[in-house]
Amino acid sequence: MKKKFQKMAALMMGMVVMLAVLAITPGAEAATSTSSAGIVNVSSGSLNVRSAASTSSAILTRLPKGAYVTLISASGSFWRVEYASGKYGYVSATYIKKVSGTTTATVSLSSGYLNVRTGAGTSYAAKGRLTNGKVVVVLSSSNGWSRILYVGTQLGFVSSAYLKTAGSSMTWPVPASATLVQNFVSGSHLGIDISPSTQGVAGDRIVAAAPGTVVYSGSLSGYGYVVYINSYVNGQYIQTRYAHLKSAPSVSAGSTVSAGQTIGYMGKSGNATGIHLHFEVRIRHSSGTCVPNSESTPVNPLGYVSR
Repeated sequence: MKKKFQKMAALMMGMVVMLAVLAITPGAEAATSTSSAGIVNVSSGSLNVRSAASTSSAILTRLPKGAYVTLISASGSFWRVEYASGKYGYVSATYIKKVSGTTTATVSLSSGYLNVRTGAGTSYAAKGRLTNGKVVVVLSSSNGWSRILYVGTQLGFVSSAYLKTAGSSMTWPVPASATLVQNFVSGSHLGIDISPSTQGVAGDRIVAAAPGTVVYSGSLSGYGYVVYINSYVNGQYIQTRYAHLKSAPSVSAGSTVSAGQTIGYMGKSGNATGIHLHFEVRIRHSSGTCVPNSESTPVNPLGYVSR
């Protein structure tokens, strides 16, 4: 009986120690909207990644000269970094050159995964996959593709259509309704369709999603009555399009609009089977008007507007 009691006591003590360890062990700190990118800037050799912000702490791994690394937060003269997927440590800030002009973005998918490719295009090989909600650091964007830093030190390219950039949210274009009847589908449905607040009833107010200049206003092919607005949002030349309006838009080409300004009313003009707003966000290839479709790349509007 005494031995049995001793075994039980030892087991309980072990559980107490384990719980204490768990209580003081910091949890994994994934990249967040405040993360950024750094480049290892040593004159030669490699940079030690340590278990704590001290040169006396254990070395977890080493990063070669010129390597990119995800910076999580500053800690005295050290950076807390993600050096591999779900793995974190500390590096001396003396040997890190912070990359300027970066932003963070969240992978925004309705299903499946996002391929990370070796170059900016679907013809390049896939080198990794990202799931919905993963935060990455965007180093640059061009022609619908973004060069990113992900899972700590990996570089690749992803379609900008499936990234929701931190801080890039614009005004929702239909104040009275947030219901979607069709989502963005790359290559086939180049925007989102928003239903009226009352099914089958036209007239909901449509507003500009961002401040900018109207570059097209009127009737156009399958769009029916439509407005194109050019804006500059978080370092990107953006064009928003508002199609199937009930009647001629309330703004004219050449006019300047503010975010939230009324530009027309919901209808079903053009090739529309029911009343809705077809709303597009496009990345312009230049600072010009970019009215022809070939001069801009459509991206998922849900990466730029929030309901």
